Amino acid sequence: MKHISVRIVPMTRSHIKACDAIVSASEPWNALGEQMDFAAALSRKDRPYDRAYVCTVENKTAGFIIFTPQPVFARGGYIRSIGVAPSMRRLGIGGKLLSFAEKIISGLSPNSYLCVSSFNRKAQAFYKNAGYTMAGKLQDLILPGASEYIYWKRLMPRTPVRKNAKNKVPLNPLDPVGSV
Repeated sequence: MKHISVRIVPMTRSHIKACDAIVSASEPWNALGEQMDFAAALSRKDRPYDRAYVCTVENKTAGFIIFTPQPVFARGGYIRSIGVAPSMRRLGIGGKLLSFAEKIISGLSPNSYLCVSSFNRKAQAFYKNAGYTMAGKLQDLILPGASEYIYWKRLMPRTPVRKNAKNKVPLNPLDPVGSV
C-alpha cells in the first residue's frame, strides 16, 4: 500500500463544503434526514467549548470530528459528530480522529461519551472496537422506533473522591477553584 500523507488540522470555513458532502453520503444523517451545522461548530460565540477538526489526506478533506472536551455529562467530554468520506473508510482515519479527540478530552475530562443510532451498526462496532461500552439507551429520541445509544469510555484511571475541601476540583475546569 502506498504511503499517504495524513494530517489532522483545525476545521476552517474552507472545509465546510467537503464536510457537507461527507454528511450527505453517510449514516445516520441520511436516515435521520439531518445535516450538520459546521458554521455553528466553528463559532466560538454560539458554541464556545466545541472543537472541530478535519483529517486531510494528500491535502483533501477525508473526515471530520466535532467534540466538547470539557465535562458536559458525568465527568466526561462529548464526541458530538464524526464522519469519514466513503472513499476513505477502512483506512484508519476514523480511528485517528477519535484518538486525537480522546487525547484532548483526557486533558480535561476522565471520560468520553457519544451517541450512536440503533440502526447504525457499523458505527456501533467501530466504537466498541475503540473501547467504548454502551451505557444507556434513549428510545424514540430522534426517529420513532429507533434509539440513540449512549456510549462511554474511561480515558483515565478512576481517582478516589477527595474528602478534603482544600483539594476540591472545580466543576468547570475553566472556573477557579471554589467558584461555581
